[in-house]
Amino acid sequence: MKELKKLYQKFLNYRVNLFSKDVRFWFGVEKLKITEKEIKKIAREYYKDTFLDFLRRIRDIVFSPFPLSLIKNWSEDYWPFFYYLSFLEKQRIIKVKKDGKVSLLKKEFLKIFPKKRTEKEIQEIVEKKLKMKLDLKNFSNFPFKTKIQSQYDQFPISVSSAIFIVKKILDYLPLNKKFLFVGDDDFISVYLSLAEPKIESLVVDIDDELLEKIRKISRKFRLKIETKKLDIRKVKKLGEKFVGFCSNPVYTFEGIKNFLDFGIKQLGEDGGYLFLSVSDEAIGNRILFLEEFFAKKKLKIEEVIKEKVYYPFNIVHSEDKILFERLKKFFKENLIKKSPMIEASLWIFEYIPFKISKPKKQFFYAYL
Repeated sequence: MKELKKLYQKFLNYRVNLFSKDVRFWFGVEKLKITEKEIKKIAREYYKDTFLDFLRRIRDIVFSPFPLSLIKNWSEDYWPFFYYLSFLEKQRIIKVKKDGKVSLLKKEFLKIFPKKRTEKEIQEIVEKKLKMKLDLKNFSNFPFKTKIQSQYDQFPISVSSAIFIVKKILDYLPLNKKFLFVGDDDFISVYLSLAEPKIESLVVDIDDELLEKIRKISRKFRLKIETKKLDIRKVKKLGEKFVGFCSNPVYTFEGIKNFLDFGIKQLGEDGGYLFLSVSDEAIGNRILFLEEFFAKKKLKIEEVIKEKVYYPFNIVHSEDKILFERLKKFFKENLIKKSPMIEASLWIFEYIPFKISKPKKQFFYAYL
């Protein structure tokens, strides 16, 4: 890890030095009266990648069948891509071919990178290990035969939803280091570990029965999953740092803030990736204040994905039965039961661990 940190610092300096010269050619910047020192300060603060994002971009370049297409995934122009490509080739980590493909020269990187998987690949791996065909529309806890504890507001998502979240975690996670689950009645920790056994996970939850079930599954399949019973409202820090966390919290304004706040405190100076499933059950226009909370916690929104995470029909609380009876006036009972009961959005964030100053007013057309 020390060598990777040195490589990261080298890249930060490399990028700042090139940026300070290249930016002079950028649209509108040539008209500004600005010193090289000021430009470098801007580069160090506003164009600084976290350590984990640095590794993620290297992994993206190494495993991409056509690296030039990465600018769509990164949502950037070619300048950041060029800085990474030229730096990695200069360090003899990769070799870029004229046909657009990249070959990895330092194979040791393959040991630290989790492998990206498609949803179909994840499904096939899990089915093979569980020795059963997965019903994608059923509850994610179905293969593990657990009961829903309504007093903890448990309500598992569908199997297809769990597989999709695992796919997104593997898309972003650049290291086979410890990952945190703040609550996990969806059993995503199990799906993730089955799909990528090298990843270590810790699951914290208030429900000891759920944790015991995860422990049994972990022992059976020799998964690297640890568990810990706790109430996140009463514990602040776990005493170790993680590369990211996944949470499907209580869908209230305070619930989401509490779950996120706890998870963020377990991240370190390397940054981290957050995967948050949220449905608008008791939030409404409070979402505006949640977005303000995200910014204060230095969470950069990477993606907000709809129509991929949902809950199959089930009556858990009294209001579910009331709504079901009312809907029967409009639809056949079997149609209601076949339809998703709740839809959720998957929010993906990058945690920025360093301080960022509020930007000063700048020239309208200066791309700096």
